[in-house]
Amino acid sequence: MNTSCAASGCSGPSVVTLGKQDYCREHFIQTSYQHLEEYQQKFNERDQADELASDSRRRSLHEIVDQSTTTSLTHGDLSNLERVQLLDLVRWAGDLIRQVRRGPRKRVSIPVRLYLESSSQTCAEETLVREVSQHGTSLRCKIPINVGELVKLERMDTGEQVEAIVRWRERLDGSTVHLGLEFYASTNFWRFEW
Repeated sequence: MNTSCAASGCSGPSVVTLGKQDYCREHFIQTSYQHLEEYQQKFNERDQADELASDSRRRSLHEIVDQSTTTSLTHGDLSNLERVQLLDLVRWAGDLIRQVRRGPRKRVSIPVRLYLESSSQTCAEETLVREVSQHGTSLRCKIPINVGELVKLERMDTGEQVEAIVRWRERLDGSTVHLGLEFYASTNFWRFEW
């Protein structure tokens, strides 16, 4: 790269490319943080309905991780602050990558039984799933459950079971929680053509 930084008013040499724009290190870091803040806000608003936008975000997040890692490994003149910022970009983008939807959702009404077996409790509850993906589902239940816990999900119509991990949780009202479950095995548990 022998061009100047794409940031307005910056004449510094470009050393990193992000989104087909060349940046100096300072503006690459600044621009990456702006992208991550925007994506974090979209995830907080659960704005992932547009699968094309989700794919674009996923690619952009991977590019931030790749370019931050490459920069930190190949630039020997980094300040301690730049090293910390690049590491933070990799960590934050990695966290967001795990939140990006990996595929389309389908609206359904499938009766399931949710099982939680832990050292402190064993619970089961029947509920309906309303939205599914190839990789998991979201559902509402009253079981006191936390992010990171392992559960089993049984389809009441077929008897099939799958293990899953709770990836996110939000309290709705009183004792009802809304959970996001990710399947451990990439099976076609829902029996749909994706």
